[in-house]
Amino acid sequence: MHNRTWQPPDFVQLNGQFVTLNPLIPQRDIDALYAASHGSPEKEAVWNYLFYGPFDSLSTMKDWMETNLTGKSDPLTWTVFENSANTPVGIVALLAIAHNHGRAEIGHVWFTPAVHKTKVNTESQFLLLQHLFDRHCYRRVEWKCDSLNHASRTAAARMGFIYEGRFRQHMFVRGKNRDTDWFAMTDKEWPRCKTNFERWLYSNEKISLMELNNS
Repeated sequence: MHNRTWQPPDFVQLNGQFVTLNPLIPQRDIDALYAASHGSPEKEAVWNYLFYGPFDSLSTMKDWMETNLTGKSDPLTWTVFENSANTPVGIVALLAIAHNHGRAEIGHVWFTPAVHKTKVNTESQFLLLQHLFDRHCYRRVEWKCDSLNHASRTAAARMGFIYEGRFRQHMFVRGKNRDTDWFAMTDKEWPRCKTNFERWLYSNEKISLMELNNS
């Protein structure tokens, strides 16, 4: 078997029909991102299953982002701009990047409630998967979430990630135990999943992505 090498993912703008992923620049994005995720219980619920947030002020959130999400090779964090309004509506990231194995994880995902149940979330994940599988020929992309986070578990299964198991007592977060559910998609599964993403995102068929991936 010949040795294979993969490159770290390019940290570049990723363009979709509904969203554009731009590398996070806190100075540029913080006003919109703070407003999108603070000010009401519904907005602040986006932080329920993350390890951080909500933040007590805009400047605190900006400082946290600059310390933890920028200027690093891991994580690589993108701001999600909703194209019709050209405004930030959330963030996504690639982390646990093991380019020598052709593997990475999607995480740090949150979106303002105003775009929940739209194509924003789905296309954002599609652009990251396309970036890793098509541009960089990665072998495996992972998705991990709190086992109690029903929305995240459902999203993973809907997009074609395969459930691989539950890591019991995996973490201690916000003073509570966290069991972590692991999902993954491999390069062998990607072509079928990609076709289903494109069919659901860009055609007028009235069929769910979950149905496509389970058919």
